[in-house]
Amino acid sequence: MAATDLSGRVIVITGASSGIGRATAIECGAAGMHVVLAARRFDRLEQAATEIEAAGGRALPVQCDVQCDDQVDQMVRRTLERFDRLDAVFANAGYACFSPVLDVPDDRMRDIFETNYHGTLRCIRAAVPVMRDTSEWGHVLICTSAASEISIPMYGAYAATKAAQDSIGGALRAELHGDGIAVSTVHPIGTRTELFEAASKLSPNPGGGLNTPAALMHSAERVARAVVRCLRRPRPEVWPSVGTRWGVALTTAVPFLGAWSIRKIMLSRCERKP
Repeated sequence: MAATDLSGRVIVITGASSGIGRATAIECGAAGMHVVLAARRFDRLEQAATEIEAAGGRALPVQCDVQCDDQVDQMVRRTLERFDRLDAVFANAGYACFSPVLDVPDDRMRDIFETNYHGTLRCIRAAVPVMRDTSEWGHVLICTSAASEISIPMYGAYAATKAAQDSIGGALRAELHGDGIAVSTVHPIGTRTELFEAASKLSPNPGGGLNTPAALMHSAERVARAVVRCLRRPRPEVWPSVGTRWGVALTTAVPFLGAWSIRKIMLSRCERKP
């Protein structure tokens, strides 16, 4: 199958003020796409949009909280007003916290699901009808995580939202096939972004998460390049780290091995704590 020419295609990216979202916006702009950058921090969106346009691309920053129906609807309306079409949406907004599952307060558990899961679903629901009407080619991408496939202690709430995103991604992949809309889930491992720092600030146990070893951490740009490759040649899942994909597959095939490994890592970390 020939690669899709992305020139002139319009993509909406949530969580675009930093990290994977920002890097993907820059990469999509370089690929010739028209980029709608959405997030709560408008000043950062403007900076990224300026960078895209300085490189010859077209970009529209839109302040948007994915927890708010009206703001998500406005994001899509402004996309149509500016570009007259919508071809792809990358549901990327989300956050994490470090805490044992039983210590996560109810309001925090509900809030992280409201952003990571319901925010993703809210954006897809708003975007898909417009794709059907304005594009002969549509693509829904969901930034989930390697944590969607394996339970990680201290990340239980976050991992649960990522598993939920992965589940609806799989269902939508079949449900939207007849509309010519591809659905892809993106599964990064630990990425050098603000996520860990922000998670520590929200957590009753700062530094308690089992972070990806520094030597294995991705850059946001690596994930962004993988996303653009998927936009050109859609596939069901994007794993920027092939080694992680095989490791997760092994622990899924042999659950005892996965449980033993995570337990050993957790015990080792507890023994090192003062």
